[in-house]
Amino acid sequence: MHSHNITDAESPPPLSDRAETPTPGTDRPRPTHRRGLKRSSAACQRCRRRKQKCDGALPKCGPCSTVGTPCVPSERLVVRVDPNCECERLRGQVRDLQDQISILQAQHNGQIPVFDEVDNGEGPRTQEGLSDLVQPTPELLGPARRSSPELESFYRGRMLLPTFPRTDAVNTPSPGFLSSPWHLWNGLAEASPPGDVPDTIPLELEDYSSELVDVFFTRRWPQFPVLHKPTFMERHYIPFSNGDTHNALTSFQVNMVLAIGASEQGRSRSRPQPSHHRFFEAAVRDLGSVLGSSDLDCIQCLLLLCIFGSNEPQLVNLWYTVGLALRLAVGIDLHRHETVANKALLDAEMCKRLFWSVYTMDRSICIAMGRPLGIQDADITMPLPLSMSDDRLMNPDQVPFVSPASDVKDLSTFLHVISLRRLNADIYKALHSAGETNMEGCSLEAIRQEYHRRLGDWLFSAPRYLAPTSMYQMTEWFQIAYHQGILNLYRPSHASPVATIDAIRLCADSSISLITCYNALYAKNKVTYTFVALNSLFMAAVTMLYSLRASFTLRQELTREVAESNIRSCTSLLRDISNGRAVGQRSAQIITRLGNATLAIFDTAPALGSEVDTEFMSWFGVKSQNPPEPGQPTPSIDVPWNDLFNHGFDLGGTFCNDLLL
Repeated sequence: MHSHNITDAESPPPLSDRAETPTPGTDRPRPTHRRGLKRSSAACQRCRRRKQKCDGALPKCGPCSTVGTPCVPSERLVVRVDPNCECERLRGQVRDLQDQISILQAQHNGQIPVFDEVDNGEGPRTQEGLSDLVQPTPELLGPARRSSPELESFYRGRMLLPTFPRTDAVNTPSPGFLSSPWHLWNGLAEASPPGDVPDTIPLELEDYSSELVDVFFTRRWPQFPVLHKPTFMERHYIPFSNGDTHNALTSFQVNMVLAIGASEQGRSRSRPQPSHHRFFEAAVRDLGSVLGSSDLDCIQCLLLLCIFGSNEPQLVNLWYTVGLALRLAVGIDLHRHETVANKALLDAEMCKRLFWSVYTMDRSICIAMGRPLGIQDADITMPLPLSMSDDRLMNPDQVPFVSPASDVKDLSTFLHVISLRRLNADIYKALHSAGETNMEGCSLEAIRQEYHRRLGDWLFSAPRYLAPTSMYQMTEWFQIAYHQGILNLYRPSHASPVATIDAIRLCADSSISLITCYNALYAKNKVTYTFVALNSLFMAAVTMLYSLRASFTLRQELTREVAESNIRSCTSLLRDISNGRAVGQRSAQIITRLGNATLAIFDTAPALGSEVDTEFMSWFGVKSQNPPEPGQPTPSIDVPWNDLFNHGFDLGGTFCNDLLL
């Protein structure tokens, strides 16, 4: 037999190694390969060159080991790295993350200070420090939740992240989907005004707490009646102030009420008081514990976080927190009337108040942030709460005092707020949806007229108070809410991208009226600062300037002097109601620049017979619907409006309530 010139690696396997299929009807056994030889072995390079048998042993085969020469494996056995493989880079990232976890765990175990009630003698914490304050509490959690304290701490920590984190081109590829608050707060992480009272003031709880509790129940409770005052005072506040309890739920609720009251009181205080951040820091220490409490208690605590977060959106993730509260409420069927069918009056009414508080908070946050609503009205069967005060709820048989005016202590304000949120949600879904708008076969004009009529009925039926204690009970606030609804109804939208002169005139009138009402509230020291209020005022100013820029007819009707006065009033008000916050200064700077640009062309007449500047509106619409390009021409007179897109602020969302085209 002559020798083959085919290497072992290229030669077919021997006949004994091949799998043979027995012929049907025969009992011949299947042959096997020779014992001691590996089927998948490949000859090393030396054995292949010498054309001799290689046993494939590692690290040296038998022939190479016998003669004592290096054994070089065949190329078939060498694993080469794929040049496109990212395994090493990913392994490096894993090692870096493990190192970071080790550092954070060391800090977590050894550097978290212990709070004494509220005062610990330290200044305000950073945003990272607040997240570290949230501690897992295994004794209050179920077995499944105790098994993963790191995961629980992660979810609780997310509530203490900013509502509007810094955006960039990497993690926000389409900034047009971000509503105005993102751009106003972008990069602003500070939570407190620079002029706040330092936290070195000695804090005696009994000197301040009762006053702050009263501030909470008179100023914020009418909008969100999440607590029953007599129950809160008896079960939580009095034992806490006397030092008779160390319950985490009590500590959290009392400190959150004090934090909200301190943030409200800070604008009208007559003596130095502790910063609201100190109470908030003390409260979040118990956040992990209250999340393990009963569902109703947990919903109450989450709503208190949201109320505080509406003042400090960079300390509480409002979107995440209100979403969790809504899911908890729906999870226990709090949106169904069957839930309260067999409950006592007090328990049933508190269930109603909690659900509708979550509802109004969800509507407010979703619309302000330009996101889908958390629950649809068609899925809700929970009845509205009764318009009863907390005292009367404890004594329902007591004959109420009949007064021609509404009672500031009952739920008349809250019920009217619910009606407003429902109406705003209907307008939002009909005109500002990201997808198909809900026109229901009707014309746009008919829909606008219907909602305009409903807004007028809402304003006409607003409760009247002889001595209102909260901003939400003031006649000016009802006017503000009405004009905000008109702006949402008539400003250019996804359903109606083209604005007529009549729509522009309505937007201009409502914008000026809204600014005037805020000015009147500030003059009476009744303005409650929230990010929604600041955004509402800012967008009213932008809408006013946009309307004046787009219509020479409106500029003639208003006059230059009146426009200057409105601009000065608005910029001053933005700085004042923000109480020294950087976001107020940023808003005022944007309005000042846009105002100067508008005043510069105030007397410029458009083309003959044109009531609106179609060239500006077309350019504005193109900028709204398409990302800015470096080569896109910009009229010199509209450079500030172009900068509004490219630097300070983007109006290009397709479903935001603050959309302009």
